[in-house]
Amino acid sequence: MNYMKLIPVETPQDFLVAQQFIASYEETCVSLASLVRRKSENLLFIKNENQIAGILNLDSTIYHCIPNINLIDSFAFLENLLGFLKKPVRCISGETAATNFLISVFKQKNFAACKERKDQTANYPAQIYPYRMMRWADKCSSALPCASLQPIMQLSGGEEIIRCTEHDLEILHSLQKDYMKDEVAVPGRTVTHTEVDITLRQILKNQLCLAFTVDGEIVAKANTNAIGIKCVQIGGVYTHPLYRRNGYAGALVQTLCNRARKAGKMPVLFVKEKNTPAFSLYQKLGFEECGRYTIAYY
Repeated sequence: MNYMKLIPVETPQDFLVAQQFIASYEETCVSLASLVRRKSENLLFIKNENQIAGILNLDSTIYHCIPNINLIDSFAFLENLLGFLKKPVRCISGETAATNFLISVFKQKNFAACKERKDQTANYPAQIYPYRMMRWADKCSSALPCASLQPIMQLSGGEEIIRCTEHDLEILHSLQKDYMKDEVAVPGRTVTHTEVDITLRQILKNQLCLAFTVDGEIVAKANTNAIGIKCVQIGGVYTHPLYRRNGYAGALVQTLCNRARKAGKMPVLFVKEKNTPAFSLYQKLGFEECGRYTIAYY
């Protein structure tokens, strides 16, 4: 008999247990850790009898922490999952092995409906992006303040790093749209002005967003994507093509790292596998590769 169940995370004790479980794996799932910290209502334990085998945030975007997929019975998992799905899944985001497992589960879920429509391609994500996960190489104790990095570049006259607010939404719009087109959008799918503004508002309201200005013009941006329990995930790094190779992106990421370290949190990020220049930059800034990450868009 299979005892695997999906159990809602609801009580204060549940959230404490969820934090304790995720602590050893947080570098691979900061977005999920952020939702645990904020007590999201969409969190589920994956339990084998009384043992926790993983945690899911079951929403239009599924974030997950499943350290060992071999402990999960895919049939029992799917059987339980169907009772909790309330909306279409648009994205699965997380460590590669578990993301691939969830993709295979959703192929099973969709198969009957796809067969009736004679649409076999609907079983598959529209786009799958592979990434390298990277963490800060200097694992300083969260209980102690961390020294700031030495500056990667010296600012010259007319150059400045600023913290962006909701008042900067309009002037950040173009950079954010280009970033989303290059790094996020599914090929063939248009990024709308509304999507860009919604994303930017969420970043400017809930995250730390920095911009590099030259003579008052914003030419590069970077922000935190998620603030977890002991880690901070950095993302949204983008420089206008005319201003690249000047060190602006590195200066922004370095500043975000310094702020994270002063807050006692570990900076982490992920970079597309084929983006060798960005990978080399992050290595120079003190990051090391720590795994593989996959985002699947439906």
